This record gives sequence, structure tokens and C-alpha cells, in this order.
Amino acid sequence: MKIFNLYNRMTDYLGEKLSDGLSTMELFYIVTFCVVFPLIYQRPDNLIQWIQYLSTAVLQAVALPLLGYVSKKSGEKIEKLTQETHDTVMLELSYMKDQQQYDMQERAKMQQIIAEIHEHMATK
Repeated sequence: MKIFNLYNRMTDYLGEKLSDGLSTMELFYIVTFCVVFPLIYQRPDNLIQWIQYLSTAVLQAVALPLLGYVSKKSGEKIEKLTQETHDTVMLELSYMKDQQQYDMQERAKMQQIIAEIHEHMATK
């Protein structure tokens, strides 16, 4: 069980580091350069080779870091929105607790007034 936990922690650590490294715009530029640079020296000869080149090199190699980057940015926006929602809900909850405390005090005052009225009516 301890080995399994160690394995999970190591996997999470490596996954996080690799995900961070593979989802940078710097890697996108490097990969794009590596994909486009060979075209200076050797170009595909026919339509089929161009389609294969575009589908393998451009769509797979260039899209990976770009999709990771966009996904990471989207996750950051969602996390920020979630935190703002949480903060708003907690503030509203604080207001509700304050209102509840105030209502309890007012109710105690009204009960005291009602008790005084009953006492006053009983003495008459």
C-alpha cells in the first residue's frame, strides 16, 4: 500500500511537471520552428506527401503544446471564477448570519414586550 502511494505521488509529480512543460508557448514556438525549418531544404513532392506532412508534423506536433496552453489558461480562468464565486457565497453567508443574529435579538425583544403585555393584562 505504501509503494502504491509512492507510485501515485511520483506519477502525479511527473505528470504535473510534464504537463506544465509541454503546455508552454515557448515549446509551441520551438516545435513550430522544428516543423517549418526542414521545408527550406526538403519539401514534399506531391499532394499526398503534403497532406501527410501537414497531418503528422503540423497538426500533431504543433497542436499539442498549443492545446495544452489553451487548456491550462482555461483552467486558470475557471479556478479564478470558482474562487470568486466561493468568496461571494461566503460573504453572503456572513451577511445571513449577521441578519439571523439581529432577527434573534429582535425576536427576544418582541417576546419580552409580549410578556409585559400579558403581565399587564393579567393585573387588570
